Amino acid sequence: MRRVSGTFHYFRKDMEDKKSKNKWVLGATGYVGQLVTHRLFTERANANWTGQLITLAQKTIVPWIMERTNFHLFPLRAIPLKLFEKYPPDAIYHCARMAGNSDRSRQIAARKGHAANQHLIALIKERQPTVPVVYCSGTLMYGNTEDRIDEDAEILPIAYAKAYEYAERPWTQSAESGEMDVRIARPGWILGPDSWFEHFFYKPALRYGKVPIYGDGKQYMSIISVEDCAGQLTHLMERGVPNQSANLFGFEPIKQVDFAVLVAKCMETTTMNIPASEIESRFGKTVFEALTSSTPVSTKHKDWRAAYKPLHTDLKALVESTIRRLQAKS
Repeated sequence: MRRVSGTFHYFRKDMEDKKSKNKWVLGATGYVGQLVTHRLFTERANANWTGQLITLAQKTIVPWIMERTNFHLFPLRAIPLKLFEKYPPDAIYHCARMAGNSDRSRQIAARKGHAANQHLIALIKERQPTVPVVYCSGTLMYGNTEDRIDEDAEILPIAYAKAYEYAERPWTQSAESGEMDVRIARPGWILGPDSWFEHFFYKPALRYGKVPIYGDGKQYMSIISVEDCAGQLTHLMERGVPNQSANLFGFEPIKQVDFAVLVAKCMETTTMNIPASEIESRFGKTVFEALTSSTPVSTKHKDWRAAYKPLHTDLKALVESTIRRLQAKS
């Protein structure tokens, strides 16, 4: 019996070793990266996988991530080779897009991001050339359209995406060449208690007593909750195929005027129109292009999307819960 038990012990250990993985999240303390980290952490706690959850950030520290994951504070351009040697990644989630608060700062960030991504790609090719990388981009890369578009649509970046496209170009080129397994994810409007919803809808409604409609309101929004954005990113890693790009969205496209009316009902108020000329004079051309953009997306990966179980299926309920979370913050 001892021999059988011993054999079983080593068999079990061997199976555990085979299952053990190192999953990396770059930008782990950011808006989307935090949710990706939380999802992977929860899945590991539920014994869906074993191994190290390697989290990296450049500036921001989130206490629970620092305490409960294998956390490292490195600029993207300075990730050391020794980290690859110690924790060779089996999966990399790239949610570390460098940002800026002006056109000039975004251009500087794009140049830095381009160089940092080249550095990272060189490390991956040297140490772990077959590792799948899920890169979080955005649907502003497609520009304006009235028709629903899938992943075959031409890249015509507008607004913030004009700078971001240059930063992510090393990844798109690697995906197109097939020399690496790079899966480009393009989420639409990511709805959560932060970012665009807070700054351009919720706070203006508190300040002026009405929810803004930017421009004529006919532009289409493809909305996804921040939780389902993280979920679809992990789904792309786990159920996607090499070099698959994917549009991430949670609901059917909605016109901005209808979205603003929905928000107004949830906040028990009404809407107000902000003319295009006023948007540009108040916020600048880049923000104007983003707020008036129309990018209704779909996906050609029907089976892949159908296999994902969304956390949010009711847009009104999502808006209500997001408002409650914002109220709790203030």
